[in-house]
Amino acid sequence: MGKIKIEGCVGTPCYLMGARELLDEMQNLASQYEDKIRVIISHCIDDCCDKAPVARVNGKIYEDMTPDKLREIVLKKI
Repeated sequence: MGKIKIEGCVGTPCYLMGARELLDEMQNLASQYEDKIRVIISHCIDDCCDKAPVARVNGKIYEDMTPDKLREIVLKKI
């Protein structure tokens, strides 16, 4: 289990707003830092559909997420 837990939502609103690109970045980060990152895929993160796409990093929810924002957040925690 990794030290950083990244949870990505693939529910319909998140998926339509770019979750596929976020999931690609999550997998990329996990492969680069495999001993430090754990990726979890969810179908909903706390009913935040109106703020899609959404990701949770170590329990904190981030709204209107982009792959670049995700990378920045995660790299600060490594």
